[in-house]
Amino acid sequence: MSDWDIPEYQELEDFAWDRMEVGDLRGATDAALRAIKLEPDTIDSYVILAQAAAVLGQKQAYAREAVRLGEIEFKDEIASAPSEDFPFWSVTRTRPYMRGLHTLALALWENGRSRARDEAIEIAQKMLRICPNDNIGVRFLLPEWYARQSKWSLGRRLLSEFRDEYRTEMNMWAALYAFQDDDLDVAQDMVTKARQTNTHIVGQLLLKRHPKRSEAAWVAQGSIEEAKAYSNQAYDLWRSMNGGVEWLSQFPRR
Repeated sequence: MSDWDIPEYQELEDFAWDRMEVGDLRGATDAALRAIKLEPDTIDSYVILAQAAAVLGQKQAYAREAVRLGEIEFKDEIASAPSEDFPFWSVTRTRPYMRGLHTLALALWENGRSRARDEAIEIAQKMLRICPNDNIGVRFLLPEWYARQSKWSLGRRLLSEFRDEYRTEMNMWAALYAFQDDDLDVAQDMVTKARQTNTHIVGQLLLKRHPKRSEAAWVAQGSIEEAKAYSNQAYDLWRSMNGGVEWLSQFPRR
């Protein structure tokens, strides 16, 4: 094999990711298992198996194996991160490990148990530590996770760190945290700022029924789908705040 040839296991992984994109989970699983037979330490194949798994326990187990392999391969780099000499994600061979961390964090959060959710938060925090640019976007998960685990001070610190973030949901999370602190002036400013990028945001929170979870891989900024995505996360949290829904009602619904 020449230096330019792609190893067969990598071709199988590429094929598996292609299968994932079209929803062929069985085809993706088969290709990933074949790749592992050729290269037992290939991290991305375990990520694929985790993301394709229908059983949550399997999803967690495969993701843990991906993370374990990554922490062996990048042991020294993780210990010294963040480093300009070795930026995670920018160094492309670290991406399978980062995907593994992300997949494991999501699976642990889905588990629903408090201890599992605390571990999910710890993993997301680790991702931000070793990759401050946050190419995967765990900063958009953590405000909800912190709130649900009553880690309000950590949520405030995160939102302060990303206070220049222009995305609608981050401004709405800042509003929620400010409302929880009874800082209504800041909360009002944050909702107003959020409405500048998405006029649907309050209306979706004021629906009588919890909005359905969007299955879209991405949503356009300013779209109703973006508003639904945030509302799906925060609908019950706003209702857990004394007077939260009544306070939101002062804003236009669209």
